[in-house]
Amino acid sequence: MPQYSVKCQVCAQQGSQRLTFREYDEAKAGKRDVTCPHCGGWASVVFDPGNVTFVLKDGESGGWISKAGKENTFRKKHNAVMDRRQRDHAPRTSLQPNFGGGLTGNWKTAKDAAYEATYDKVKQEHGAQMATQAAQESAKTYEPLVKREVSR
Repeated sequence: MPQYSVKCQVCAQQGSQRLTFREYDEAKAGKRDVTCPHCGGWASVVFDPGNVTFVLKDGESGGWISKAGKENTFRKKHNAVMDRRQRDHAPRTSLQPNFGGGLTGNWKTAKDAAYEATYDKVKQEHGAQMATQAAQESAKTYEPLVKREVSR
């Protein structure tokens, strides 16, 4: 039987008394009187959580702590495998200096080649002034790459 805390309404002392679940329900509903263990007067059941403790089970059969550890270990291994697979499947590529499908030595050379090719092509059809503007626009796409290459 569970033991409940009771407080006497006559002597104001607090004690404990064993009650069945049914007796406890009746006492809380007011259908049963509870007596003080000290003076025998009328007492009421008070809420006293007492020393509530619980043990987290760990070991072979598990428990949420060991399961979390196993899950974390599994995730680390799984992430390492997935990283390796991604690295092997899709290797990282770096942008290579090029123009017109051919590799150039550096981005400055690629920019100059783009300028010259555009200038020559547009000059034949539209004249030198229009060719200069078009060549500058064409070469402008290489500017960030040239700046990054120079800053290294």
